[in-house]
Amino acid sequence: MSGPELGFAVLVFLSVGVLFFVLTQGARTVLARQRVTFTQTTKSSLADMFLFADPSLLWRLNLGALLLIPLLMYLLIPSLPLVIAVALLVAVSPRLLLRYLKARRFDRLHQQLPDTLLMMASALRGGANLGQTLEGLARDLSAPMSQELSLVVREQRLGVSFEDAVGNLAMRVRSQDFDLVVSALRINREVGGNLADTLQRLGETVRRRLMMEQKIKALTSQGKLQGLVMTALPVLIVLALLHIEPAATGALFNTYKGWGVLGIALVLELLGYWGIRKIVSIEV
Repeated sequence: MSGPELGFAVLVFLSVGVLFFVLTQGARTVLARQRVTFTQTTKSSLADMFLFADPSLLWRLNLGALLLIPLLMYLLIPSLPLVIAVALLVAVSPRLLLRYLKARRFDRLHQQLPDTLLMMASALRGGANLGQTLEGLARDLSAPMSQELSLVVREQRLGVSFEDAVGNLAMRVRSQDFDLVVSALRINREVGGNLADTLQRLGETVRRRLMMEQKIKALTSQGKLQGLVMTALPVLIVLALLHIEPAATGALFNTYKGWGVLGIALVLELLGYWGIRKIVSIEV
């Protein structure tokens, strides 16, 4: 190898080395930022649901799944668009799981709220004060309502004012019904009044609203199921055609035009499912 060729080879080697170093440092910086954001968000969300897990361990599990699952999918079906779609799904799965857990806990709290208010009204009529009533309900009720009330009681024992303690409850739950209850408790502490009757009326109102929501949910369940079926049907058809006619259908996964068709189909699928969900979603 002549001198100029050797110099050019060294220059190329150094350039590749510098580029690799820059990409590595950039990837490490991005991963570090993502880890901080992930751990902070996950820790806060889990604490709001009274779930105490190690966010660092969850980050490592998510990162491992993000590397292994797309690799296994590529070994099973060597299609770049499918691998990218699976990787994106794995990346957003922790957020979707947290959202599902929050929604389930939120529904459970609302299901318990009418009985909780009626039990508070009965205890107040029986001669107990508000602090004793909250302690008794925190001990006797099931989770998640008992967890929220126990936290209110513990905050008061640590010196937090009653208004701030119930205000923190409203901030954690973020519900119009809980805001009404907190407002009723605060107003009663300031100006007095028959709190038992107020809580009983609130409990009956919330119960009627929940019954209306359940009725609407039952009437719209068929539309939601149709949306799921219509969304899953094209995917099932493509998988069936891929099994029946792999040569003809394989162009969707092996060519740029096929990838474009799959991308457009995916966008239309998501828009169609979102439209059906908006149609059958009725707020009370």
